[in-house]
Amino acid sequence: MYLYDRSDEIKKLSESESAFLLGPLGIGKTSLLKSYLEHKMCNALWINGERIRNFNSFVNSLKREYSKLLKNRLTKSAGQLSELNAPLLEIETYKEGKSDRYTFLNNFLDYLAFISDQKICLVIDDFTEIRKIGPAFLDISRAIYKVLKKRKISILLASSELGYAREILEKKDLPFKKVFSALTLKPFGLEVSVDFLSKGLEDYGVSCPKKYIGDSYYVSEGFPLWLSLIGLRMLEGKCAPEGIYTDKRAQLFWVERLTKLSVKEKYMLRHIAKGESYRLAGPHSRRVLNSLIRRGYIIKNKQEVIVDPVLQYLLKMELI
Repeated sequence: MYLYDRSDEIKKLSESESAFLLGPLGIGKTSLLKSYLEHKMCNALWINGERIRNFNSFVNSLKREYSKLLKNRLTKSAGQLSELNAPLLEIETYKEGKSDRYTFLNNFLDYLAFISDQKICLVIDDFTEIRKIGPAFLDISRAIYKVLKKRKISILLASSELGYAREILEKKDLPFKKVFSALTLKPFGLEVSVDFLSKGLEDYGVSCPKKYIGDSYYVSEGFPLWLSLIGLRMLEGKCAPEGIYTDKRAQLFWVERLTKLSVKEKYMLRHIAKGESYRLAGPHSRRVLNSLIRRGYIIKNKQEVIVDPVLQYLLKMELI
């Protein structure tokens, strides 16, 4: 119902106006974005990059979101009708294959910027997932970059594909880092994690041994997603935090996401989870490793490590 312990991030978002949020799955990027929009009273066009299959579906998402915003604003009689209708008209006249994608999107974003009486934010969650639509992704990126250089609109992006996101930020021909403030979300620390669970349980009048609440940090490593699931289990009367590993909800979460990976990528993750060399995955193992790093499943310092603690355990114990 409220965002927990992210006041510093909210402040940084407010100062930058346009930001690129980075962080692994379950770290709280989407919750932070929603809280920021409420805090700034910003009218959002919210695009889920995971659901974009081609440029036409991106256009349809814009149309759906803008129509929703238009309906809400017209009921309040705010803004000139011509100002509000211009972006919708731009979408409705777009014809795939007959219109230049970059020009269309650039015009649409410019129209949004000219709506004078309200703050509008374009939010694209899972932004790097859109790269699967090919060259059209570059057109989207170019239009976003151009409109942000004019500083006329607020755009917020988020991605759990950490490697791909950093590559986009560092591109020399389209330097997103010049127009976006990059913000990496961190897991909660031990003290905050314990406080998070204690207050949540207290709200529902549920008591659980302090030891189990403290141990929850070492199971979840401070990921809000897993702390929340542990809290839910505790509300159900299952206090031991280790039970999260056999919880069908946690298992289903990862089973669904692993379907996006190739057989070789899943095979390599299993080896790494057991502390074995990624090279055991066979030919082209370096290329497969780089793909997993780009997609945010693995971080590499001196040794390869799976980012998510629950996925690490589930694979190591062959529970999924």
